[in-house]
Amino acid sequence: MTMRERQILPNRRLVETRRVETAFGQTAFISVGYDPAEPLRPREVFYSAGLKSGSDLEFLLHDMCVLVSKLLQCGMPPEDVAKSLSRQETAIGDITHASLFGWILDAVCVPPEWAAAYDAALVETRHPGVNADKTEVQK
Repeated sequence: MTMRERQILPNRRLVETRRVETAFGQTAFISVGYDPAEPLRPREVFYSAGLKSGSDLEFLLHDMCVLVSKLLQCGMPPEDVAKSLSRQETAIGDITHASLFGWILDAVCVPPEWAAAYDAALVETRHPGVNADKTEVQK
């Protein structure tokens, strides 16, 4: 995939806040922003709360969110960024991200809470009388 010029987002946009918990005991809250023109595609991420205020880790997370946001606004899918990050084996043998950065990106990859309702409305707009699963509505 080639990177394109950064797309500037409108001043008002859809945002969903998510709790991120790692296997290493860290918890943070991030806010994922979506472009109203493409409401299922994440376009930015902000650190909201959870880490010790003023800590190096908090500042690092702020900076990570800025970098991820720039990548998203240049057209890079969050899944592509997430799969490129370091992984490690846990004590019980699972493979997980090696850093908070990977956990944050996994949270950005989760569809927004309104995704199913948006898909259903889109199908209804394009094909009146048909459900989101493409079956006809009985009258």
